[in-house]
Amino acid sequence: MKTQSFENKNIANVNGPFKKAPVERTGPTIPTDIRGNPVGRMPSRGERNILAQAANRMTQFAFQSPTARQVSLAGEFNNWDTKAGPMHKGPDGVWHLGVALKPGRYEYRFFADGVWCDDPAAQQKAANSLGTENCVRVV
Repeated sequence: MKTQSFENKNIANVNGPFKKAPVERTGPTIPTDIRGNPVGRMPSRGERNILAQAANRMTQFAFQSPTARQVSLAGEFNNWDTKAGPMHKGPDGVWHLGVALKPGRYEYRFFADGVWCDDPAAQQKAANSLGTENCVRVV
């Protein structure tokens, strides 16, 4: 049996039904990066999660209180929950905690052994509704 060519470029196969002939792509090419990934495409869900996490910046907080037994960080970023940000005491008596924050302005205070404390290193402060001041960190 002979193979026939038709106007729509279908090819008759002697062992089965018609197959479409391979089509040459002559349109515009898609730009790619050095790894061959398309440039300018929408990121996948996993990539979006990574990008969202990358938008957060690890911000370090430190509070010196060698005699304190418990210190936590509370602020706008954790709804002022004194149990949400427990800090870790270093051998030098300085308590540390890293918090992932998006760029912006955040009010906060330390909570040491049940007492609200200011951050002596805070460069800005803002009055609060309790008649005291909160420390301000700009990320």
